[in-house]
Amino acid sequence: MMIPMNDKNIERRNLQISGGSTYVISLPKKWIERLNLKNGDSMKIVNNPNHSITLFPDTIIQKTSSHHVIKIKKTDSLESIKRKVISLYVSGHDFIIVKSPRSKLETDVRSMIIKLIRTKFVGTEIIESDSVSITIKVLTVNPEMKLELAFNRMYKSTSNMFFELIHAIEKNDLEYAEEIIQMDDEIDRFSHYLTRNLVMSLDDCNILSQLGLEKTSQVIGYKRIITCVERIADHISLIAKIVVNPQNNLKNIPKEIIPEYEKTITLFDNIMNLVSERDYVNAESFAMQIEESLDNISEMIGLTKNNENSVISKNLLYENKRILDYLLDVCEVVMNETVDSVVSHNESEVIPK
Repeated sequence: MMIPMNDKNIERRNLQISGGSTYVISLPKKWIERLNLKNGDSMKIVNNPNHSITLFPDTIIQKTSSHHVIKIKKTDSLESIKRKVISLYVSGHDFIIVKSPRSKLETDVRSMIIKLIRTKFVGTEIIESDSVSITIKVLTVNPEMKLELAFNRMYKSTSNMFFELIHAIEKNDLEYAEEIIQMDDEIDRFSHYLTRNLVMSLDDCNILSQLGLEKTSQVIGYKRIITCVERIADHISLIAKIVVNPQNNLKNIPKEIIPEYEKTITLFDNIMNLVSERDYVNAESFAMQIEESLDNISEMIGLTKNNENSVISKNLLYENKRILDYLLDVCEVVMNETVDSVVSHNESEVIPK
């Protein structure tokens, strides 16, 4: 969104040369005071790829924490309350209060919040609780690890989840497949944590730097990739639920399904490595392989005979197809961000006004 030139956040200042080799520019006093800065404080200056300059304090500015209150209504479902808590967490808020204004906080709401904190959030705990409210505090103010490291842990956990599921199907181990369903919570924790940090980095250049990112435009690509990995984990969990369903007879599942899963997990690992390698040529190559696999799966679904196991087989193949769709999305993100590396650049003349 373009900011109008008469906006209060924009001022014009002239560059001045100092010492023959350094340029200086004065900053509005009210801006400095608002940031609680003083004479002699260290500042970071970033030369951005979009021909702009970013100036920000060398140390983290402690912001005043505000308490966001979710007032429960009689019409609010448990899922609606849960969604609000998650939204406040990923939006970067540190204090979240869930409150029942007129009556005692229901036991199912309290249990849901406790489970949510234990299974879906990182560095979060209940600091206050009474009969009508619960106060949640996010203890991790700054990112505890680089974005690439946290993402690698997320995708490796997802890869392991898929690998163990294949093993459970081969061994017809329903008990272990049940455990794999619970692994999805760990992927959600990473997804919410990474999304929270990305959101906060848009407002704080220090956080952007701590995450190992050079420009805010990278946030868009990473968020899309993180969402894809989370959705892939969801579909792996859905496959596990099909496996553990007592009404399904897995012994007669076509043998071709397991090799297709193995191809997909190999593609998954290779494509996730592209997120850090940023290789356009490989991303394009893997995208073509995915399209071939999608065609093969569509053909397998069409050739599946109509019998008591056909619905199970088609569902298992369909879930694999959805995983491949998300992997194709990841390839597209990498290609979009690295296309400049495979095209030529012609300097255009500046046309005088």
